[in-house]
Amino acid sequence: MEEFPGLLFTLLSAGLGFMGVKLLVPLVRNGRFARRGTGVRTVGECVNVRWTSGGWVSSLIAYEDEDGERRLASAGAHPVTPIHIGESAEVRYDPRGRAKKEAVNGEMPPRNVYVLGLVPIGVSLAFGAIGIHYPSIAV
Repeated sequence: MEEFPGLLFTLLSAGLGFMGVKLLVPLVRNGRFARRGTGVRTVGECVNVRWTSGGWVSSLIAYEDEDGERRLASAGAHPVTPIHIGESAEVRYDPRGRAKKEAVNGEMPPRNVYVLGLVPIGVSLAFGAIGIHYPSIAV
């Protein structure tokens, strides 16, 4: 029974680490996609705007992909309307679907968004260290 807390911390470490990696991988893929300028470029039209709870506004852009299917892309939230309804905007998307978010007018995702994945990984490392060290101090 003395090994139980060490085992618990080790299992928590593995779960949090997995969760952190699962959060971090899509964020890194989207960031790479936006920064490299790869993907298929097309022109879309702003069809709607939506407001966030903080009062910022984001534009919804309708565009057609390579297969002729109509899709929607969202511009980042800004204090003023980034693209007005009826205006055109450049949309860059990943036809393979690896990047989950389209880039509208060359917008880059903020770098601080990576913290969402790094925090659980850091906590998992701390829990892992406690889980490994705990049996040696419990005796």
